[in-house]
Amino acid sequence: MNAFQNTPRQDDEPVSRGQRRTQQAAAARDQRRQAALHAHERGLGRRGRVSSGLAGAGVVLLMAGAVAVGSLAAPAAPAVDGTAAPARLSAAPAQGVCPPPPRLPRGAGDGTDTQFSPVSTTADSRLTSVLLSDLAGLVPGSTLRPLGPGAADGQEARRLTPPQPEQVQQGEPATAGPDGVPVREASVATVEAPGGADGEAAAVTVEPLGGQPAGADTVSVYSAADGDLAGTDATSCIPPAHEHWLTGAATTVGTTAVLVLSNPSASASTVDVSLYGAEGPVEAAGTAGIVLAPGQTRSLVLGGLAPGEQHLAVRVSAQGGGVGAFIQQNRLFGLVPGGVDVIQPTAAPAPRTVMPGVAVPSPRTVRGIARQDGYEGVGPAVTIVAPSIAATAEVSVSGPEGPVELPGDGVVRVGAGSTVRVPLTGLDAGTYTVAVSADAPVTASAQGQSGTTGGPIDVSSVPAVRPLGVDRVIALPSAATSILVLYAEQGGAVELTPVLADGSLGEPTVREIGPEATRTVTAAGLADTGDTVSGVLLATVQGEVHAGVSVRTVKGISAYPVAPRAERAGGLPVRVGY
Repeated sequence: MNAFQNTPRQDDEPVSRGQRRTQQAAAARDQRRQAALHAHERGLGRRGRVSSGLAGAGVVLLMAGAVAVGSLAAPAAPAVDGTAAPARLSAAPAQGVCPPPPRLPRGAGDGTDTQFSPVSTTADSRLTSVLLSDLAGLVPGSTLRPLGPGAADGQEARRLTPPQPEQVQQGEPATAGPDGVPVREASVATVEAPGGADGEAAAVTVEPLGGQPAGADTVSVYSAADGDLAGTDATSCIPPAHEHWLTGAATTVGTTAVLVLSNPSASASTVDVSLYGAEGPVEAAGTAGIVLAPGQTRSLVLGGLAPGEQHLAVRVSAQGGGVGAFIQQNRLFGLVPGGVDVIQPTAAPAPRTVMPGVAVPSPRTVRGIARQDGYEGVGPAVTIVAPSIAATAEVSVSGPEGPVELPGDGVVRVGAGSTVRVPLTGLDAGTYTVAVSADAPVTASAQGQSGTTGGPIDVSSVPAVRPLGVDRVIALPSAATSILVLYAEQGGAVELTPVLADGSLGEPTVREIGPEATRTVTAAGLADTGDTVSGVLLATVQGEVHAGVSVRTVKGISAYPVAPRAERAGGLPVRVGY
């Protein structure tokens, strides 16, 4: 038996001297407790018989418990639920960054940063903002302010709609108007020259409603009939982010591509720019550690960083405040304008990307333009980039009746960190959806085209988009023909409600989308009365739907994606405990 194992002591076993001292000390402590108890009871008797009876009994119970355990117990700790629970946060205003209107660079400073000057007497730029009310008919407050090349000091914001009280912004979502009946309205604002006289980038800020982001969207449109920048561009204003991918740029002779970076936040941002070309990553000086002050915009001429690239991809990553990023691009074929476009961010790399809204002219027109001297490689196409891992990608095209075969098999190999351009030839005139599926993450954008042989042409950049959520407000540019382009791989349906120019909502209609088919809906066809449609409220009824907007004017074509609405999380998980 282990010598240190405890065994019970028999009553007749002798008691050691140490044990006897311990027993005597315990008896002495018990006597002192009893004496204190008797003294306390005598004091209570002098204060009153009733009080003595009640309080004395309580003290007896307390002291008896203390004697039983040998000492007074510490107070019990309160019960605390240590489960992580979301802490409610105040909803922040949503921001959208709008690009400056296309301009030609003037000078180059250090070789990359640049200034601009307008070149067309017919150039026109304007912005359309659509704000959806809550169910009480309250429209969120919104402002517009320019983002210049200098700091934001002195740049005053222009109010588009009046602000709402704090309790409306941060309170519970409204379910009905004052009379108990739900009310849904909208506010439509059109602003000419949104970037001011200098044609700067701009930021739209929209306040929340009911503790959630308000339904809102903004689109800017540019058009010109003369000059080197003749053409049309429509670009949606994008939320600032810490990473953007832009594909489809070119820096060949006759093409000017300028990367525009804007910081709409109240914090400084440090930006790194990564370039990917046909042969792999492009090393360039001056692309790391670009500091943007709050409210500042900087422009970098990509031709000075990566010259001679036929298909270039750009990754913008930011630390600090989120930024907006665009590539303004135009091309000249001698003295003939070859199109103007603003390339906006495409969806993040993924095994599958979808680009709805690619406008293609007739095969005869495409061939005639490409055969002209200096027009080699011009035409509808898709640019694919594999950021880090080589990938085998397959390009598929869907029209109104479903999949359309390309002349080749549409399968290409994309090297790690490089880009590939796949022509979209042999397609009938129309609007298509282009999809890229790969065995590794890739990102892509497509290019549409318009024009005639021997005359000016225009191009449209079509970024990839993620599937839509439940609902989305879509702003449509004024003085243009807007076509909503819908695609659902497995088929689906959407409910479309027109937003009229006066802010009223028209009658909703449901439009079905066939499997792997591209469905187009003209904005004008949504209003039976012939009223001007300034926006669309899109609600997904069935399926996984991708959407974009194709824009046409007499001066050219353009396109922009319909990205899913940014949803606000319920709060940050916070764990409470010791």
